[in-house]
Amino acid sequence: MLRKLWNNPYSKTTISIIFTGSVLLMVNRLIRSTHFDAVFATINQTLSPVYIGIVLAFLMCPIYNKLVRCFYHFLYKDGKLLTDSFGSMYFNTKVPKRHKRTAAQRALTEARVLASVICMAVVAGIVVLISTFILPAIVNSIVDLVNTLPEKMNNLNQWAGTHLARYQILVKGIDNFTKADTGEIIAWIQTHLLENDFKGLAETVSNSLIAMINAFINVIVGLLISVYLLNYKEKLFAIGRKMTTSLFSRYTSKKIYEFFEIINDTFIGYIVGRIIDACIIGCLTYVCMLLFDLPMPVLISVIVGVTNVIPFFGPFLGAIPSAILILLDDPMKCLYFVIMILIIQQLDGNVIGPKVVGSAIGLNSFWVLIAVLVGGGLFGFFGMALGVPIFAVIYRYISVNTNDRLRRKNQEQSTRKYEDYSKYDIEREELKNHEKPQK
Repeated sequence: MLRKLWNNPYSKTTISIIFTGSVLLMVNRLIRSTHFDAVFATINQTLSPVYIGIVLAFLMCPIYNKLVRCFYHFLYKDGKLLTDSFGSMYFNTKVPKRHKRTAAQRALTEARVLASVICMAVVAGIVVLISTFILPAIVNSIVDLVNTLPEKMNNLNQWAGTHLARYQILVKGIDNFTKADTGEIIAWIQTHLLENDFKGLAETVSNSLIAMINAFINVIVGLLISVYLLNYKEKLFAIGRKMTTSLFSRYTSKKIYEFFEIINDTFIGYIVGRIIDACIIGCLTYVCMLLFDLPMPVLISVIVGVTNVIPFFGPFLGAIPSAILILLDDPMKCLYFVIMILIIQQLDGNVIGPKVVGSAIGLNSFWVLIAVLVGGGLFGFFGMALGVPIFAVIYRYISVNTNDRLRRKNQEQSTRKYEDYSKYDIEREELKNHEKPQK
């Protein structure tokens, strides 16, 4: 009985999921209940420039590679450099003959320099765009919202009393919402900002300035690290392959290469695609809000765009607080906003998302939902955003190894060949005309 239960694939899957979830919960509990949490926080703070550099290099890598390819083939033709550039002059005149580089090497060096300059210009342009147009508009919207919040609360209460008079429970709920936590907010301001003759305010401002300076320094250092990673990633990968070959057998090395190739393809395809998709949705939301004359278009477009990175729950996480902000201004405009977001999300889910992200994940909706729930429950926002590609990497790697083992055994590799409909008194052959090829 026990052996039959153990050999059941559903039992094995259930046990594997429970075991993996238990390990993740124990690790999360261990980190939160011991001093490892503080240690990890210190390590993360110290390595934050490295993280920024890796993220920037990862995001710019597709653009950088295409630019290097284009510049290299433009500069190097028929075994010669197209122009006698500064780099070729330097290598031809001041370097000893035995250390001179070939024309192809000089072309590659110059192509990398040009690609790096353009990538950094793109990053600088995005930073200038955000700091010049988007960030001030967000700050102005927040300041205006804080200054007019009591008036907006009062207007919403009056509107509910006039238009929703027959729904007294709803009117009472809106009245409680508009009057809730006002005293607590005032008490917090008096306690944390105004105590001891503005000592708390001065401390808050100084800490904010220090944090801003540290963030600026981290971004500059991270930018330099990203340039290094972009230009020397082939050398770094070569070192990694050399060490892997020296430590493991040829078969194990091949499996390691396959695993990292899956990581590279999945993360680049998914993360870059989700970011592009989020930018498109944010811009589309901004244009639509301008057309319908909805309030706080920049702030709400940024909220919708950023949260759209998260599958399934992202649209709700962005739409609900945005709808509440618009509700305080005009309830009817809130209704228009909800309808607009529903249309945009349908467009994103059926047209924009599949075109931009494509099939980089290779997961069906069920596994995406599980990855988002587990990642968000353990690691918050970043867990929800990165849980899907991490789970996709594990899923694809297991699938590749499973198919490889089946291939060596001369067994069927299609998952549909193992489906069983006998419990419904249906023969699988009856459904074969409706089957789609599955890898």
